[in-house]
Amino acid sequence: MVLKSILPLFSSRVLGAQTRIQKPARSTNLRNRMSVTQSIRRSADVPGLFEHHLDPALFTSDRLDDLCREADRRGTLKVQFADPGRQRYGNDPIYARPSYPIMEDAMRRPIQYRIMDVDHFGGPEYKDCLDQIFELAGPDPALGRIRPETVIRVFSPGVTVALHGDPDVKLVSTIAGETIWWVRPPSAMTTDEHEKLLRGNFFLEWRDWDDQELRIPPGHGCFVPSRWAHWLSHPGDEPVVSFEIGFWTTESIRARKVYDVNWLLRRAGRQPAGPGGARDALKNRVFDAISTVTRKGSEYRGV
Repeated sequence: MVLKSILPLFSSRVLGAQTRIQKPARSTNLRNRMSVTQSIRRSADVPGLFEHHLDPALFTSDRLDDLCREADRRGTLKVQFADPGRQRYGNDPIYARPSYPIMEDAMRRPIQYRIMDVDHFGGPEYKDCLDQIFELAGPDPALGRIRPETVIRVFSPGVTVALHGDPDVKLVSTIAGETIWWVRPPSAMTTDEHEKLLRGNFFLEWRDWDDQELRIPPGHGCFVPSRWAHWLSHPGDEPVVSFEIGFWTTESIRARKVYDVNWLLRRAGRQPAGPGGARDALKNRVFDAISTVTRKGSEYRGV
């Protein structure tokens, strides 16, 4: 019904060619190429590194256990076994139950803890962490900092997070251990992969690429733009603790709307142009109209 109602808004001619994977650029270590800054107003389109001064006392073993128990009570805790490698077969992880102390659990089995929304229940100090990282390393506020969500992640040493894409923007600060984010630009994903990111298909088929390296030991962090696919490695022999923020810029929301409407159009046999086309504004209005009916994505209406 929704699909039939939007098709008259678009002509029957081809709206644009389907995007193909572009040839990868030369390998680049961003630590060598980009300056590490103490305060920055960065573009939302370029990965980067920064230094931070988040208080490690907020992330001790005892504090993490308390936060974990409260998140479990609230339904905002996810515990899962590590991915088997750089490709996850299927999109659903193998979930587990927490075992305390969680830092010791991370040394016993290959595990990942995600303690979500800590700025809402952990106390004002965790909201201060969000504000501090935004002020230190967030993109220009004029670009939008919409629906920010915090998560503390704890990883076993040596585990891998498989290749995947995220439609939102990431700010990641390492507290303990070390993480390497291996990132590749949006052109490394196919049109089909972009359109299915928010349809339960975050994880991607592995293919070789000259990934850019973002190495973040304790006291360091990285900024990852929207739709830069990535996989993670955790060298070292101690658990990894990070404080992370995911949020949307205005541009990333508008691109999401275009991809979602394009997915519908493609089901009807059309070949719509990707974000940046002449009909983006129309597609954004179509998304808003659909969300009014379905009550899905209504929080993004009008952006």
